[in-house]
Formats: sequence, structure tokens, C-alpha cells
Amino acid sequence: MNAPSIPPGTRDALGRARDQAEAALSSLGGTVEELAHEVVGKVEEGLPVLAERAGRLAGRAEALAGAAAATARERLDEGVLQARRELAARIDPGTPSPRRWWWIGAGLLITALSIAGWFVLSRRPQPVEPATEPPATTPPGDVALEAGSPAAAARNGHS
Repeated sequence: MNAPSIPPGTRDALGRARDQAEAALSSLGGTVEELAHEVVGKVEEGLPVLAERAGRLAGRAEALAGAAAATARERLDEGVLQARRELAARIDPGTPSPRRWWWIGAGLLITALSIAGWFVLSRRPQPVEPATEPPATTPPGDVALEAGSPAAAARNGHS
């Protein structure tokens, strides 16, 4: 099991390629390191500006949130007040409608007229002067004046 043999020219080419790759990698590493330093420098330069912008944005967001909270609180207060008014109106409806007063007034007027009529109609009659005695008349001659007779009782509707 012998490894296949590589021709000598190929080995030289592989060695040169390896050397060139190492050189390219080291120069690439240096370039990457330089770029990283530049990026860090740019970030450090721009960081205060970004922080200031972020602070302004946070301030605006806080102001907007405060205004929204105040508006929501006002609307909530108005809603609660409106709900309280509606509940109070349902519990105590307030003044009655004007039509009720008309009926109450008509009822009171009829009551007053009834009382006045009652007073007028229930007055005692005025005393009447006694009349003179009626003239005495004599009954006809054929009428018997016996109090206990059956004829007198029949005549008066008694049996």
C-alpha cells in the first residue's frame, strides 16, 4: 500500500501555492485588523451622536406616552362620569313630566269642587216657623170613630 507518488514539479507548485496562500492570509489578516480598528473608531465617533438621537427619541416617546395617558385618563374620567349620571338618572328619574302636573291639578280642582258642593248640599235646613194649627174638621157622619173596631183597621190598611 504504497501512496501514489507525486511528481516533483507538482510538489514545487504546491509549495509555492502554500507560501502564496500564507502570505495572502497574513496580509488579509492585517487588512481585516485595520478595518476592524477603523470600524471601532467610527462606532466610537458615532456613538455619542447615536446616543443623543436615541435620547431625543426616548424623550419624544415619553412625551407622546404621557400625552396619550393623559388623554386616556380624561376619556376614562368622562366615561365614568357619564356612567354615573346615567345610573343616577335611572335610580332617580328627576322631575316628572309636565303632563302629570295637569292631571294632578285637574284632580285637585275636582276635589275642591266636590268639597264645596258637599258643604252646600249638606247644610241644615233653616228653621221654619211653626204653622198655625190646622182647622178642626169634623168627619162625615157615617164614619165610626171607634179605635179598636175592625172596620177602622181595614180602612187604615191593617188587618
